[in-house]
Amino acid sequence: MATILIDLDGTLIPLSAWRPIFIELCEKIAEETGVRPEEVWRRARQKNLELLRALDWKAFDWQEIFTEVAREFGLSQAPDIVVSLQRHLHTFALNEGAAEALVKLKEMGHRVEIATNGHARYQLPVIRRLGLDRLVDGVRTSDTYQCPKTCPEYFKNADVIIGDNPVFDVYFPKKHGLITVFYGDWKKESIEHSQRMSIDLTTTEPDAVVNTLRDIPDVVERLLEKKTAFPM
Repeated sequence: MATILIDLDGTLIPLSAWRPIFIELCEKIAEETGVRPEEVWRRARQKNLELLRALDWKAFDWQEIFTEVAREFGLSQAPDIVVSLQRHLHTFALNEGAAEALVKLKEMGHRVEIATNGHARYQLPVIRRLGLDRLVDGVRTSDTYQCPKTCPEYFKNADVIIGDNPVFDVYFPKKHGLITVFYGDWKKESIEHSQRMSIDLTTTEPDAVVNTLRDIPDVVERLLEKKTAFPM
């Protein structure tokens, strides 16, 4: 049995699921301050990027980020992101093949855990709403370890990770000895993330690339068999 980590945002669910929530927060702050919603988002995204480049787990605390932006415009606080999330939870949906992949991995005898950089208070409501808590054995969040998917503690006892982020789902996991399966367009995303994060990914390659989630169980099994046959 292996321990399989699988990413949430951008892998099990579309990244775009969070878009209405961020728009709502930006519009509310803009309405109270007279600035454009686009300026609110620009500042929030810039703060997020600065923290990301510092590999700071607080890069994923969107409540704190929006609160800092709100204060820059003279407000004492930002709207509650969890309240906004609750309003939009009904729009969240799994990517095609997500549930089937999780079920198959479990049937194969593996331990399956969701591994997200997001904080528990934002991610657990989504996980429960979509029934993912009934399909996995655990959830790892960056606030639990006080580090994103970069530190050895986060990856402890894990064998494989699957995700759509070249930095957090491939580059750092490989440094800690995990088998990596990338979901998406590796060439395109690795270039974009390398530039965004100022991390050289030119010598980094995932162990496999998949374009559909239904392919994951077979790919994982093949990679695990290869590791067993040719241990390092």
